[in-house]
Amino acid sequence: MNKWASLLLVSFLIVTGGCVRKSILDDINTITGLGYDYVAQNKIKGTGLVPVYGKGKISNATYTATSTTSKDMIEELQHESSNPLAKGSLEVALYGERLAKKGLIEIMDTLRRDPRIGERVYLAVVKGTAHELLEGNYGKLGNGIYLSDLIQQNIEQRDIPKTNLHKFLYDYYSDGKDPFLPYMERKGNKVKILGIALFDNDRMVDYIRQNEMFYFKILVDRYTEGTHTIRIGRNEYAAIKSIVTDRNFSISGPKEHPNITVRISIKGVLHEYSRGRYSKTTKQRIEQAFQKELVKKSSKIIRELQSYHIDPIGFGDETKSRYRHFSYKNFYKNYPSLHIDVKANVTIIDSGVVE
Repeated sequence: MNKWASLLLVSFLIVTGGCVRKSILDDINTITGLGYDYVAQNKIKGTGLVPVYGKGKISNATYTATSTTSKDMIEELQHESSNPLAKGSLEVALYGERLAKKGLIEIMDTLRRDPRIGERVYLAVVKGTAHELLEGNYGKLGNGIYLSDLIQQNIEQRDIPKTNLHKFLYDYYSDGKDPFLPYMERKGNKVKILGIALFDNDRMVDYIRQNEMFYFKILVDRYTEGTHTIRIGRNEYAAIKSIVTDRNFSISGPKEHPNITVRISIKGVLHEYSRGRYSKTTKQRIEQAFQKELVKKSSKIIRELQSYHIDPIGFGDETKSRYRHFSYKNFYKNYPSLHIDVKANVTIIDSGVVE
């Protein structure tokens, strides 16, 4: 009897155990996106994005609430949902531009402290409101997956440097670097990347425009599979793909006011050339034109960053690693007037389809 009783007990636990998990999954609403917008002093508007699974398609439901803190806001969102809201599958967190300009770190604190939320969640600043963007209808897999995929493929294939919740917080708490985030806008039923939002501590102060993103990414990150088109002369251009980049820093002089040189190395494949036959001389002209463009555009970005007294490239951290008894305070006191030189070396390693 004991043997059969034990067998029945085990069978019962297996069956009920399987049912419990199914019941839990069926009876929760999974948040895949969160949005935060400024309403008034000490008031933020929160938007929770939940996928709704139907036959053959996924639609989107949004829940909104207004509160004084992001933690209370999540609790307020629960009042609109027929099922408990779960954040374990969060893909993106979006911040309206007006809120980003007032500071984000207190709002991010809830995400940082929640063990159910992974540190690789993507963050972005929205031109306009995060609420309006999340209420759109994008793609077939739900807005959360769409926005996550949009940011991810622009990091891996295009011009957004690596960024996520962990990276933002690491840069924010670093004494020698400032954070940045993708900057996007809703365009009908699509979302467009407008540039890179720049932060002074946790406040957005400006953004890198779309036509400068390529050079910004080279300065703060590395390409492993990029593409870029350069103009060499009137009606003459070259398209370069499979771009791989590297950059290093040379630092000399006094630690409070050093001379800094950023050396950029680029290798790529010539994909298209607009002016007939491709030759060794043409190759050299393209490399030289690309180098000149890199130096000009990268130097312009660095000067603009110095004028805002922000350092997303991390010159402070790079300088500290080369000097003993280094003072960030003294370094950044002189930061706007530092001489920062850019040197570039471009090598076309193959002519691709041109030949």
